[in-house]
This record gives sequence, C-alpha cells and structure tokens, in this order.
Amino acid sequence: MTKTTDILFLNQMAGPLFRELAEDLSLKMPKNSTLLTGHPDTLAIGSSTSKLIISKAPTYNRRSKLFRVLSWINYSLFAFWKMLKTDSNTVIFIVSNPPFLGFFVLLVNLVKRTRYVVLVYDIHPDILISFGVLSKNSFVVRLWKSMNRRVWNRSIAVYTIGSIMAENLTKQFNVKRTKLGYVGVIPPWADTNKIKPIDKNDNPLSSELGQESKITILYSGNMGISHDIDSILQAAKILKNEKNIAFLLIGEGEKWQDAVDFQKDNDLSNLQVLPFQPEERLPYTMALADIALVALDEGAEGLMIPSKMFYYMAAGAAVIGICKGRSDMSEIVQNSRCGVIVEPKNPEELAVVIKDLSKNVERLNDFKRLSRKSAVINFSRDVCTEKLNQELLSIIN
Repeated sequence: MTKTTDILFLNQMAGPLFRELAEDLSLKMPKNSTLLTGHPDTLAIGSSTSKLIISKAPTYNRRSKLFRVLSWINYSLFAFWKMLKTDSNTVIFIVSNPPFLGFFVLLVNLVKRTRYVVLVYDIHPDILISFGVLSKNSFVVRLWKSMNRRVWNRSIAVYTIGSIMAENLTKQFNVKRTKLGYVGVIPPWADTNKIKPIDKNDNPLSSELGQESKITILYSGNMGISHDIDSILQAAKILKNEKNIAFLLIGEGEKWQDAVDFQKDNDLSNLQVLPFQPEERLPYTMALADIALVALDEGAEGLMIPSKMFYYMAAGAAVIGICKGRSDMSEIVQNSRCGVIVEPKNPEELAVVIKDLSKNVERLNDFKRLSRKSAVINFSRDVCTEKLNQELLSIIN
C-alpha cells in the first residue's frame, strides 16, 4: 500500500477558503505540501503554516473570453509540468476550474498512476448549457462531459460543496469506481474567528463608505452570467428614496461594468459599486452588511453555491437568497432560519422584502443572530475541514 507523504494542491485562483483547506490538510502530512496558484492575495499573504508551501503559477486573466481561455491553458500546462515531477507518494488535489485541468491530471494518472482527488465547485458544462452559452448536443459539450466522466471515474474521491450538487454529480459518472464510493460533500465555510460581527461604530470602513447610519445591503462576489445582478440594481432604483437604505456591490465579472453604468445612468446615490477589495479588508466589508444578498439566476440552482454566503453568515448578516426552486442555498437559508428566499427576475419582490426588513428591526436582528449561530455551529472552518481531514486521510492512506 502506498503511503501518502504530501499533497499537491492545484487551484489557479485559490482564495482564503481553499487556502485554509490546504493548510489544514497539509498539517496531517509527513512532508510539506504545495499549493500552486496565481491568486495575488494568496501569494501575498502566504500560508499560516510552514507545512504548506504556496508556489506562484500563471494567474487568471478576466480581461476577455479569449484571455480567460488562454490563462486557463497556461495554468494547466504549468500544472501538468509540476504533476509530472511528483513522485508516487504524492496525492494531487484539483478543483473543477480551469476546465482543462482534469484532462492533464488524467494523463498523469494514466502515465504514472498518480492518485488524485477532485473538488467540484461549479458543475460545468451544465451551467453554460442552462444559460444558453453552449448547446446540450454540441460536440464541445459531449466531449466535455465525456472527459468529466473519465476524470471522475479514475479519481480516488470526488467532492462537491452541497448535497443537491452531489445528487446531480452522482447521475453523471460511476461513483462506485472511486475509492470513496460516493460523492462527498464539503460545505463551504468561513473562519468564524476572523469573520465575525463588528459594530459599525468600530468598523473603519463604515465611515469611509458612508454606512454609519444606514441599513447596508451588501452583494459581494462574482457578477457573472449565473448571478441575477439585474434584480439587485432594479431594487436599488425602486428604493432610491428610502434614505436609510444603502446598496453596496463589491466584486468583478461580466456584469460588473453593467452595474457601474447603471448607477451612473440612473444617478443612484443609494448605490455604490466597487471592485474586489484586498483580502485584509474582508472582515470589515462582510461586517458592514445588515442584509446580504446571494443571487443565482434561474438555471443555476443545484449547480453552484456562492461561497460568500458563508462569510455573510459568519459576519452575522441577514441573508436574502435570490433563487428559484430547490437548491443548496435555499435549503441552508431556510434550515438556518437566517433570512428569506425570493424569486429571480423579480426586483419588486426583492425591494419589498428589503424595505420590510429595514422597518422591522426585531425580525432583522433575529435573522442576524441566527445567521451567526448557524455559521459557528455548522459552517465554521474547524467543523468543515475536520470532517474532510478524517474522511480523506482514511482513503489516501
């Protein structure tokens, strides 16, 4: 039996969540493990443990679709070269982005019998099919799905971040061929010791962004095709005369410039749109939120979970989930009793819910209290990574 000595973690844009996962797993290894990433914050901050070496790799370029694809290829080839240099005692841990990475880890497995684990954050190409980017019967989709099956079948374990996502994945490959035998679930988490409620009087960003006396409505994260940003913008316009309500959007993505233009075109003084902030400001941006928005457009349910939701909860924000039908996100909000679910493409309903919560302080505070409580009990770093540590270590050794 092969004894695992270390893990090579491959994630082109490894943010704090994946870095923490890699740190905690590396502590269980006899030798130092390596995280290969191009994320600028992760490279700048480094690891909190000497057992994890963070190594620089080609970064993700969001400038255009062409640059994104080229940066994916660049990272995948760089990672391929690194994988070829690993020995038989190293386990490779990959994520579902970039999409080409699975092909290269499969090649290494076929050539060297190197064992690997897959963590699926977003189910592709299903998301692209749902939003009409790719046709279900196209050659690209058939090839992509075939490659997914091969990659997942030959892994020792496949994980994802929600139980409904796990149900969807189970239908797409022969899960019994993996050593784990089922699709494991690692819910996203937040480090509840770092991300926690901060009174606005003690939050330096409160005065900087003019939020001292406001009910702050925060959206933080990617603004892509699968996120219903339009409803948030329209709700801000509907509520422009509510002087105590302020919308704060932080992030990047295909719809970010649309949000900037919408604010200018409609001269909305109640809406600020900012780019992603440095990671050291994350505890303060999250803590600004009285109400936090998680937005999935119709078609994304069951295929992804925005990880920022767990940061919102850790910071003690009430959560409004914009989502249709059954999804991991809606189940978490309902089970935690930390907020409200509204339908996508219904800004009027969203505006009504926001306005009602802003006027019902007791209900708002109940949601905020239960949000923080659920984060600590169910979605803290210690709780989530310990489950993975025990499960994964039992199958890789």
